[in-house]
Formats: sequence, structure tokens, C-alpha cells
Amino acid sequence: MAISCHYIDEKWILRKRIITFVPLPSPHTGKHIAEAFYEKLVLWNLDKRAFCLVLDNASSNDACINELFAKTPIQDDLPVDGQVFHQRCGCHILNLIVQDGLSVLKDEIRDIRDTMKYIKHSQGRMEKFKLACSQSQIPFKKPAWDVPTRWNSTYLMLVLALELKPALCRYSNLDKRYYLKPAEFKWDAVECLVSYLKVFYEATLKLSGTKYSTLNLFFPEFAEVYLSIKRMSSSPFPFIVQMGAEMTDKFDKYWSIGNSLLAIACVLDPRCKLYVVEYYMKELFPEECDNFIANLRECMKALFNDYVEENASDENRARVSKRKKTIVVAGASASGSATNSRAALKDYIKERKNSEPPKSELEDYLATEVDEATVDEDFDILAWWRLKSPKYPILSQLTKDILAVPISTVASESAFSTSGRILSPARSSLNDESIEALLCAQDWLRASINGIFHA
Repeated sequence: MAISCHYIDEKWILRKRIITFVPLPSPHTGKHIAEAFYEKLVLWNLDKRAFCLVLDNASSNDACINELFAKTPIQDDLPVDGQVFHQRCGCHILNLIVQDGLSVLKDEIRDIRDTMKYIKHSQGRMEKFKLACSQSQIPFKKPAWDVPTRWNSTYLMLVLALELKPALCRYSNLDKRYYLKPAEFKWDAVECLVSYLKVFYEATLKLSGTKYSTLNLFFPEFAEVYLSIKRMSSSPFPFIVQMGAEMTDKFDKYWSIGNSLLAIACVLDPRCKLYVVEYYMKELFPEECDNFIANLRECMKALFNDYVEENASDENRARVSKRKKTIVVAGASASGSATNSRAALKDYIKERKNSEPPKSELEDYLATEVDEATVDEDFDILAWWRLKSPKYPILSQLTKDILAVPISTVASESAFSTSGRILSPARSSLNDESIEALLCAQDWLRASINGIFHA
């Protein structure tokens, strides 16, 4: 089990640290995962400071959240009673959606994969393929195949196959032992598939980043993906229409179980605010739009109020208490003379005016128009909030916690790739503690070096 901690420091720089890499013996039940996870949180003194937990979509992870809430006190210290604590990995959701869609063209994808493997299997075949590229007058590129469980690698394989199509079709004439006939592949269907998958691939690239905030990007990216799926229904290719239907069923499932944190993060992006959420909700679910926006406002207000209460100082509480006592005294003196009555009336008006709640930071932020100057591909949302933090001191604290949440588990999954290099055949006798120490130390040292160059 790998746990990575994501946070934004006082300079508004996004940080990531791997804090745990430990063996998790079976059974891998929700109860077992929850116990191991909470034990590490307590060890790092993060049990009362955690904001959100990002997991992939395994059923055991859903059970883990239920166990955490039922068997540990973690929910007591979470904003809005943990309503936004559990976040599903967005890249994993996209992977599941696309995998369902790719199943309708599985035979063609399998043939291209087998062709790539066959050519790259020996040096002699590679030499023949180089000749095929030369005869086809295209640049030579090494064939590569995908990892079937990673749809983005399937997309890259299909893109490469289209680039090498003339050479692949010619190759069968140079190798009589090659049993497939690429010239007979459904290349038009593959090209159409690649054009539709491009929006998914670009969204995955954006959402799997680790050096910038990604949670605020998910809502508009996911909505654009859904609009692309809807456009599949008008495709002239029947298999694309079928693929769109398969993807829609999966999309609706994960859209319905998503929490409000995705939309809140979008609203806290000054390029979007509520306008972007309203636009996409009207495009996708017009009948649910009004209720969704109303619930979103309530959730944001409740979340903001939790931060207001947490930041309320003893001095503010004393001031409120004194104000209430003054109002009572002013009301009691109203039974005296006329002069005293008018003085009491002035005091009453003054106190009532002072007691009226001022416009909150959240209301002020939402009421401000979108700054068109911020609508830029190179826009740095953390730099924007760093400049606005004096104006929105409490809202910026909330924003800092939200924008630190990654939308994918890429950072934790990468720990397993790193561990493969540490736990090499020459180091196979390392114990668990040494492996964890080496992996965490490497991650922390690399992050420190990058921080120096970044500063």
C-alpha cells in the first residue's frame, strides 16, 4: 500500500510526498485497508488534518471509507461531516468508460496488437519492416503494442499503426510466414475510433498531472467527454454508435455517484465560477440543473462556514457576546425619559446595523465577474489565489485544501514503478522497513531538489 500526501505550502506551491510504502497482506478487505490506512495517518499525525482521500473504484475501497467512518473518529474532524472526503480517481473512471467502448472493436485492436508483437519479435523481422518503411517512403518507427488494461496505451498504439499503415500493409509481401493481412484491416474504422478517442486521451493527460492542480479541471473536462460521447450517436459508423451507448451507461453510473467537490473546485477556478458549471449542466442534464446548482451553493456555504467557525478567534466570540449584552441593556433603558428613549433608539439602530452580518467572502467571490484576462492556457490558479489571499483570507484557506486534492492516483501508483527499481534482483533481501525508507527518502530528496530549482 502506497500513501502519498498532497498539500499546498505557505508560498502556494503544490507539494507531494510519499509517506508510506508498506506490504498489505491479504485479505484485502475494506476493514483491513481502513485499519492499515488509519494506523499510518495517526503515525504521521494526519488523522485530524486530512481533508480528502482519493482512491480508485475498487469495491474494497468503497468499503474502506465506510469502515473509516464507522470504526474510527476521523469523521469528527472532517469538514461538512465528511461529505467531500471520498474522491474517486478520475483517470480510472475514464479508463473504465473507454474500455467498455473499445470492446466493440476488440477484434481489430487485437489484430493490430498481434501485428506489432510479431514484427518486433526478432531482428530479422525488424529489418524487413525497415525495408517496408523505405519502400513506402515513410519514416521508420519501431512497432509498439499496448497494455490492454491501459486504454491510453491502446490509443497510442492505434495512432502509431495509422502512421505505419503503408509499411504494415506492404510487410505481408516481404514475410510469407506472416499470417495476418493488414491490408484487409478495417482502417477506416480504426481512424474514426482514434478521432473520437483523442478527446479522452487529452483529458487523461491533463488530469494525470502531478505538478499542478487538477481537481479544478475535472468537471469541465469530464463534461466535454460526455458531450463527445453524445455526438457518437450521429456517427455513420454503427460500431461508433454502439460504443457511444456502452460509454453512456458507464458515464451515467460514475456521474451519479460523484460528490460535489468536483463542482466546487471548478467554481473556485476564477476562470469558471458558477457559469461553467451552469453551462455544462444545462447541456447535459437540463432538468436537473436548478436543483444541482442550489445544492451546490448550499454545500459550498456549509463548507465555508466550517472554515469560518474554525478560524473564529476568542476575541471575535467575545465581541459578539458583548454586542448582545449591549443590545439588552439598550432595550432595558427604553422605559426612561424621552431623551433617554431617543438615545436608546440611536444605540439600538447602531447596534442592529453592526449586528447585521456583512457579505461573506464566498458571496463576494461568487458575485465578482469572471476576469477575462485569466482565460489563458498558461493560467496559474495557485498564483492567482496567492495574490487574492489577503482579500479572501478564509476562502483562500478552503481553496488551498481543495486545490491540493489530486483527481487521480497516479502519484501513488508511480511508487510501485519506483519500487521495482529499488527492489532489484541484486537487492532482493531488503526488508520491508528498508524498502520503505529508500523509496520515501528518494521521493523526498527529489522533491527537495526540484523545490530548489523551482524557487
